[in-house]
Amino acid sequence: MAISAFVFVDVIGDHTKSAFKTITRLPGVKNLYSVTGPYDLIVDIEADTLEELDESVLSQIRSVDGVRKTTTSVILKR
Repeated sequence: MAISAFVFVDVIGDHTKSAFKTITRLPGVKNLYSVTGPYDLIVDIEADTLEELDESVLSQIRSVDGVRKTTTSVILKR
């Protein structure tokens, strides 16, 4: 069974559009939302293992130009 999570992304300045385009193409991204509030983007992501999820968030999403920080919530129950 796949592991699903929401990644809340804080983007620096006017990098939201470019970050959105880049994150959309990352493996495991099911949906991506541009939102109002304390975060700029919410990523709905899925991975086969926690290690794969860790790699997706730490090495891929956080390395996108303009991403300041992320907060991840793993989905426990659907």
